[in-house]
Parts: sequence; structure tokens; C-alpha cells
Amino acid sequence: MKLTVVVAILVHCFLVTCSPGDNLDEFIDCTYACEYKRRCPNSQINYIDPETNMFHDIEFSDTPGLYSQLLFWDCISDCDYQCQHIITRWRIDAQEEVYQFHGKWPFLRVLGTQEFFSTIFSIGNFIPHYKAFMKFSKMLREDGNNRKERSRSILIWNYLYVTVAGMLAWTASSVFHCRDLIITEKLDYFFAGATVLTGFHAIFARMTSMFLYPKIAQAFTASVAMIFALHILRLYVDWSYTYNMRFNIFFGILQYILLIMLSCQNYHALKKQKQKQKGRFKKTAYSNFKGRMFKLCIIPIILVMVTTMAMLLELFDFFSYAWQIDAHAIWHLCTIWPSWVLYDFFLEDYVYWGNKQL
Repeated sequence: MKLTVVVAILVHCFLVTCSPGDNLDEFIDCTYACEYKRRCPNSQINYIDPETNMFHDIEFSDTPGLYSQLLFWDCISDCDYQCQHIITRWRIDAQEEVYQFHGKWPFLRVLGTQEFFSTIFSIGNFIPHYKAFMKFSKMLREDGNNRKERSRSILIWNYLYVTVAGMLAWTASSVFHCRDLIITEKLDYFFAGATVLTGFHAIFARMTSMFLYPKIAQAFTASVAMIFALHILRLYVDWSYTYNMRFNIFFGILQYILLIMLSCQNYHALKKQKQKQKGRFKKTAYSNFKGRMFKLCIIPIILVMVTTMAMLLELFDFFSYAWQIDAHAIWHLCTIWPSWVLYDFFLEDYVYWGNKQL
């Protein structure tokens, strides 16, 4: 589900402004001492007072060559990393609260990644989007040879856009959690915006049966693409976490509303179909009706409920230094299953409404 991505953005923006570790005097002294002793290029620290800086005699390690070359860890950022863990271990030994730094918990680098579990689970989220992309691509190739299916293929194209945006978003998320840089953060946010817009676009077009009116569908697609282009332009001209958050939350909530409305639409259509066939409803037909009711009406509601509950992990944040995992990583784990189910719902809905209307 795409709104979960939005909540991650919201929580990240909040945490960036609420990271007390950044302002600890001992953390600042540690980074100054590290930059001075390692003679970091571009550092403005030319002197530290050994009488007031308790870190003057600590031996800081050099940045591993692999990290430096492949993941852009320079001397200053590596000093920041080392000092985060020096301070965190001190606070744990003193039984004091573990603080965040720069909006993130103090994760240890594992295989070069800053947030190992979030990276792994982001890759896990990529898989259902990729599988759906392959499935929808195959359907488009098959429908291209069938004139009767060509008008319906607009729906599949819309779902294909969702898979592409999802793959890009979770690729960006994987890279961002692997290495937090300005460019990786912005790409993560840009593609999160693409996911909420493509999801909104696909569900709205399906709910309004826009695939029956190709010209209107094309105009709607163009308008959504224009909204995304203007969104990126707005962020490029004047980056704003607040604006980006509001934009994504607005379209993310619209998605949830539309998905619930689509569920209700399917429910009324199935009830109407059952009433028309009253008296001719056999046991097997009733069984099929119950199956369709669950897949087309109940599943969307379950998806909204599950993803909403998963969001609580983001709101009630926690972190285990020993296990190097936090609520955000577990939230990423919890969003894998809904993506599989959402695409299954799209396919079931496509088959049912295609058979009903064409």
C-alpha cells in the first residue's frame, strides 16, 4: 500500500527535528576531536583543547577503503558515525536513554549498509511489484492480439504504471537505507510521490470505468503526469519537507478512500447480480459468489485495516541497539504482504469486471 510510504515520510520529517543526540556536548566534542586527529579534508576544526575535550586521547579508526570508495563515506561523515556509537555505548553503559542522531537511530554498518534490516525489507517490498510487473506485461502482450481486450488493456496499463512506480520507490528506499545522502533521500521522496499518484490514478480510473472511454482516460493520465511533474519542479525550486509531506498524505488518503469506495461498488454489483439470478442460484454458484464477495469486497477493507495498523509501528517508534532493528524496519517487513494481496485484488477485479461489462 502506498499511504504507508507517506507515513514513513511524515515520521522521518518529525524525527529529523527531534534528534537530541545531535546537540549533545559530548557528541560535538567527539566529532571535533575525530576530525582534528584524523586531519579530515574540508574540516574547519584546526584546534581542540585537550583540557576540555575528553576525546583528545581516543584513537579513531580510519574509514574502510571499500566504504569510502563505493558508499561515499568521507572522513567527516565517518567521524560522525564513529562518535554516534561511542556516545551511544557510553549512554547504554550508564543506563541512560539511547538518542537519535540526524533523525535516525545509531545503527551499526553491516556489509556497508547503514540500516541493514530496512534495506533487506525494502528489497523484499520490491519483489511483489516486480512479479506483478512481469504478470501485467505478459497480459498486455496477449491482449494486444485480441481486439476485444484492447479497450480493457487501459486498466492493465494503469496497474503496470503502479508496478513501475513501486519498483522505483523500493529501489530508492533500498539505496537510501543503505546510504543516507542528500541525493538518495530526495530520490526516495520523489518516487514515494510517484507511488501515491499512480495508485490514485489506477484506482480512480477503475472505479469510474474510465477504460470504456479511452480519450478521457488519456486526458486523465496526462493530467496526473502533469501534477507529478509540477510536484517535482516545486521541490526542485524550493525543497520543503512540509509541502512534500502534505502532498503525499493528501493523495495517499485519497487512495484509501477510493479503495473503500471501490469495495462498496463491487459489493452492490455482486448483490444486484445475485438478486437477478435468484431462484437459479445453485450451491456451486453460491460458493463462487461468496468467494468473489471476499476477494472483491472484503480484501480491500482488510488491506486498509492492516496497513493502518502497520502504521502504528511508525508512530510508536522503538529501537534495539543489541539487535540493530527498529520499528521502521519492522514496518517495512509488514508492508510486503499487502503489496502481493493488492495486485491479486487488481487481477481479480479486472477479470470480474471485464467479463461483466464486455
